[in-house]
Amino acid sequence: MPSDASTARTPSPTTPPVAAKTPPADASTARTPSSTTPPAAARTPPADAPTARTPSSTTPPVAAKTPPADASTARTPSSTAAPAAAKTLPDAERPEDTTTSLARGLEAYGRGDYAETVAIIRPLAERGDPTAQSRLAALYERGAGVEQDFSEAARWYRKAAEAGDALAQQGLGSMLGEGRGVAHDDAEAIVWWTRAAEHGVAAAQTSLGNAYYAGAGVGKDDSAAVQWWRKAAVQGFPPAQERLAFAYAHGVGLERSDKQAMFWYRSAAEQGLAPAQVELAERYRRGSKPDTLTESVRWYRIAAAQGYPPAQHGLAGAYALGAGVKQDYAEAARLYRQAAEQGYAPAQKALAGLYLKGEGVPKSRDEAERWMRRATDGAEPTPAAPPSPVAR
Repeated sequence: MPSDASTARTPSPTTPPVAAKTPPADASTARTPSSTTPPAAARTPPADAPTARTPSSTTPPVAAKTPPADASTARTPSSTAAPAAAKTLPDAERPEDTTTSLARGLEAYGRGDYAETVAIIRPLAERGDPTAQSRLAALYERGAGVEQDFSEAARWYRKAAEAGDALAQQGLGSMLGEGRGVAHDDAEAIVWWTRAAEHGVAAAQTSLGNAYYAGAGVGKDDSAAVQWWRKAAVQGFPPAQERLAFAYAHGVGLERSDKQAMFWYRSAAEQGLAPAQVELAERYRRGSKPDTLTESVRWYRIAAAQGYPPAQHGLAGAYALGAGVKQDYAEAARLYRQAAEQGYAPAQKALAGLYLKGEGVPKSRDEAERWMRRATDGAEPTPAAPPSPVAR
């Protein structure tokens, strides 16, 4: 819905105000027959009607519709009972309804006060509210406001998922697909992702596309993978845009198109997705022209600032070669080291090469061999990409 949707429903200054829908102050007169309109008298009670229902000449017409002064006595508790006002708690003491409490909890989450978020939503989750259960699961998954506990996260996700919460269905699918807090089960992950995807959850649509592409828990089907990636991509979900770009770049499930690949890589990169930024940088680097090399360095730099090892490695390579930037071995060594210390093998090998030649670092065969061993031993796994900047 457009951001000004509420304005569209609000009358403009030239539109009669809402009050026009309310009877005007003299509405009773409008309903009372004028002296020249005798037919309306047919609506007037007959002459022998009880006096209490007929307004006197000095009583405003609306008084005829108001119960007599003592009419409420029959419905009001006796004088020994507390008046109704005494039973009404002050606003500050009234119990908060679930919707209001949940809104407060989400507001606290938005400002990063996770301890308060947990304090507010846990009671709601324990009373069976699916939205609160889903949010509590996410806090356990992240370790925000509580100690990180994947088992608890999966437990709360399942409660909410079984109650129909689409975000919880996506979360539970991810836990099952990755074996976090529960036994790894690709087939069950597909079940929950499908339910969430059918409700339009972009992260679930992307995960389902990935599963079809990999043939994990379902038969490999590139066309189905592209279908789900596209559904999420058109919602503006960066990981799906990157996957759809990959499909166009390599002709996976559709006809290859560099133009479409660049479009979707850029769409994801401009939303801050590091893998898409690196892929865009790589494509500009292959252009080998001064302007494309400069653009390549720009995208490497943006992704490297997120601490993404492939971007740090790519930017280091640009400094080592002087491609799109002034050659600087010391800066290359610094960037290679950042990626190497995160376990990125290509950077470990490149850093070993700099130590072997003494470029940007003191020449050292021992250091060169140490980094080469780390690269070949694979002691440290290559880190995953930073999370998508778009929330689930």
